[in-house]
Amino acid sequence: HKVMQPILYKNYASLEFESEFKVRLLEDENAQSINIFVEETSNAAKTLTIVQAIMLKVNHDVMGSGLSWETYLQNSLTKKLVGISEAQKQKLSPWFMPDTQAQTPSSKKIDLTSFLDSL
Repeated sequence: HKVMQPILYKNYASLEFESEFKVRLLEDENAQSINIFVEETSNAAKTLTIVQAIMLKVNHDVMGSGLSWETYLQNSLTKKLVGISEAQKQKLSPWFMPDTQAQTPSSKKIDLTSFLDSL
């Protein structure tokens, strides 16, 4: 299965980082936020790592380190949003699991620079 090209619209994007590893982004103009939907919970920790790396790169390369943002993660049990610091303290599943290190991109390198260049 070949990785599909990104699908981009004004306020929506569908990205496939690897075969069967899809992420969808939706801009909420009223809330001034971008919501990220992960299709497979097993990819949640890896998605969080990739999105954080993309945000840091955009902030550094494009925004001159002037961009600020807050990250909230959904508690899968309560469906409420939790700040990333609190989620990390709670080891909130599926974002932070004891074996998260094994699931991060270190197990399979993803070249974020070439990915961002393709957008």
